[in-house]
Amino acid sequence: MKKSLLLILFIGLNSFSQTKIEGFIYDKQSDEPLSYATIKVLNKNHYTITNENGKFIINEKSISKTDSIEIRFIGFESKTLSLSYFEKKKKLSLNRSISRLNEIVLDKESNKKSVKEEKKHISNLLYDLIKKYRKTDTIVKSKAYISLKSSARNTPIEQIEGFYNSSQSLSLGLNDLEVKSGRFGQNKDFSFYSIHNTLILKDFDLFKIREQILPLYPGNMNLASIKSNYKLEELPCKNCNINDVLISFTPNNEKGKYFGGSFLFDQKNLVLKKIELKIVNPSINRLESIVAKDMISPKYLELNVLFNPLDFEKIQSYDFTFKMNYNTGSSTEYITTNSFLYFYDYGNQFTDVYYTNKIDFKNDYDKIIAQQASAEFWKLNYQFPRSFEDQSSITFMEHYGYLINYNTTLPADYVKYINPSVLVWSKDKRLEWASIKEKKKKGKKEQNSYDYFYKDKVQFADKNGHSVSDSRFGKNVKRKKEEELIFSYVVDKYLNIDKNVYLVQTIFDRNSSYYNKETSRYKLIYINIIFDIYEYYRQSLQTSINSDMSFDEIKKLCQIKFDEATITVKKFKAETKLGTNKEKLSVWNTKIKSKLHIDNYKLINQKS
Repeated sequence: MKKSLLLILFIGLNSFSQTKIEGFIYDKQSDEPLSYATIKVLNKNHYTITNENGKFIINEKSISKTDSIEIRFIGFESKTLSLSYFEKKKKLSLNRSISRLNEIVLDKESNKKSVKEEKKHISNLLYDLIKKYRKTDTIVKSKAYISLKSSARNTPIEQIEGFYNSSQSLSLGLNDLEVKSGRFGQNKDFSFYSIHNTLILKDFDLFKIREQILPLYPGNMNLASIKSNYKLEELPCKNCNINDVLISFTPNNEKGKYFGGSFLFDQKNLVLKKIELKIVNPSINRLESIVAKDMISPKYLELNVLFNPLDFEKIQSYDFTFKMNYNTGSSTEYITTNSFLYFYDYGNQFTDVYYTNKIDFKNDYDKIIAQQASAEFWKLNYQFPRSFEDQSSITFMEHYGYLINYNTTLPADYVKYINPSVLVWSKDKRLEWASIKEKKKKGKKEQNSYDYFYKDKVQFADKNGHSVSDSRFGKNVKRKKEEELIFSYVVDKYLNIDKNVYLVQTIFDRNSSYYNKETSRYKLIYINIIFDIYEYYRQSLQTSINSDMSFDEIKKLCQIKFDEATITVKKFKAETKLGTNKEKLSVWNTKIKSKLHIDNYKLINQKS
């Protein structure tokens, strides 16, 4: 009987075991890894891509080793095989597609076209493609993952990973991008922030005619402008399918106004497969450093747009490299930033994060701090393994910088370095005066952005459907109170295989808050107790949440608890006379100590 029971248990456990397969995809001819090759699990709603080093991982409960996969990479023959192949071998090589070089030469000789006729044929073919895509405005929503790293003199200065909700269209390109959760690391010796690369990409239209931050290219022009500004040429397509054509475009002048590059597309069906853009010494006048005296001089831009080999009507990735001279007055650093933005799970998005009080975030760094996700969320949502370069950069930050959201606790001095808009409640860290802004003085300017931002803010706001008055640039809030302390609950939802997981956190909105009174030790205790009161009700809320509840039910319950906490805070303020009644303040501190096991008197005295 025991043997039968053990056998049943073993079979049960084995049937629910999760398959984890990993391998590398290589170019058979050069033996080089194929970065970002597409891997589709046949008959299953799952696909992934390789990382920079050609490595992929499939780690899904619904997938078994007997399932088959199809591997696709532009310019290579696709291959279908069983996942069981990678149990014994870790490396698979793809063959390059048959070259079209001979076909092109023969075609030219047989037709004996004049140079003029050939140019006209190429320009008309290219413009037919552009006109088709200019009319394709269908919005596709999806999830997105970004990997971004910056370095100076081969030393890491920034590392970012993030999950986003995105929308795209073939005419506009990247239309919207909203962060769900992220992680980032910074070099303490060189504070540089480049996540606004995503804003540059949002501003860039693939096939609309308008001015933009990045230089223009044929997709942004009419036929006459293309002919006058570019030399067009059909290049030998060494690794293309029979209907593919590769057309290059080279600017007639080198003034930095126009991208050079190429289109790879199916000329018979006018289906784009890849756009490659690059420019040396670009002329960009709408980027500034956050530090007024610091200067940014763009030196090189490269943008590769790859369309999904499983469905060329969708964009699969942006690969953006930005090289610049960064002059601080005393020194100049040559900085290289690379952003790889990958779109997946088309038609689906992450559930938006909910706030009980609206937060005006300065940028995505702020949102990443507020919208912390669990390690479980990251494990479930990783699309491809970290590259050797990414892992090396993270290891460097562990020793010579700091990491936000990579660990369960935030670095003690992260406020000093990144000046965030919000702070998440922590038992181990108390609010300090350095974390609380004074009331904004009349006529005093306040910097609200990291790294570079745009002079022409109206144009950028318009593309995303917001007027300037709706954005933080157009706000001019009049504050009459001597103190305004704003707290909020943030509620996050994600799917863990077959159940919903809800996370609630208490945050202090330091960007909208201010305090312009006596900055004594007792006043600091008073402010921290308010933070603790909201956290106490948050903990009560978390225990009452279960996975069977809908997100609307959670949001409603969250708002009820937040309102209850606010009533208690009003009572606390009244009894302590805004923290001036030390006897009552001590009584409330004892209450907090019994509920949360935090003694603000002791902790803040130690800091003083």
